[in-house]
Amino acid sequence: MQVLDKARVVFANKGYHATSITDLIEAAGIARGTFYLYFDSKRAIFDELLEHFFALLTREVRPVDVSPNASPPIEQLRAIVRHVLHVLVQNRDLARLVLREAVGLDADFDRKLQDFYGRILAVIQHALATGHSLGVARRVNTAVTSFCILGSVKELAYHLLVTQDVGELIDLDAVTREVLDFNVHGLMVPLDPGMRRS
Repeated sequence: MQVLDKARVVFANKGYHATSITDLIEAAGIARGTFYLYFDSKRAIFDELLEHFFALLTREVRPVDVSPNASPPIEQLRAIVRHVLHVLVQNRDLARLVLREAVGLDADFDRKLQDFYGRILAVIQHALATGHSLGVARRVNTAVTSFCILGSVKELAYHLLVTQDVGELIDLDAVTREVLDFNVHGLMVPLDPGMRRS
């Protein structure tokens, strides 16, 4: 829908709070009455844009398949991270709105945002528990660790998509490798057995 496409650009350029209904109808080239046939407020069109964005991301964040014929878990994780980063970059304007504008918009939207993050946290917790049951991940507090993983990715996304120049290219493969190396392998090199403390 042209109105949504134009609204997406206006919100991205001006921010939610600085955008008016007049800005939206002028960008879309429609009459005010036509706008109100589809949306009853600025907030309604903003919600629709972000619901679409959340749906795109949720579709990419899926549980690791541990069936016998499935790809190795690390390959699946790599594909998931790469696809999520691709969605974020391809929808950079919407990602910037969520990361910069949407938090604290109002109680209703904060609940929607928490529900969205809650679904992602549940997938991460499931992956951690599955990894432990398969013997490929150590036992951790899945609730705490899932927040750490999500937090690291959110902060990375904020840096890449909000604070950097929008014209900068992002090497998705390199970023994917770093995200996985950090969250799967950590920072420490394996200690020589002779150096371990008793």
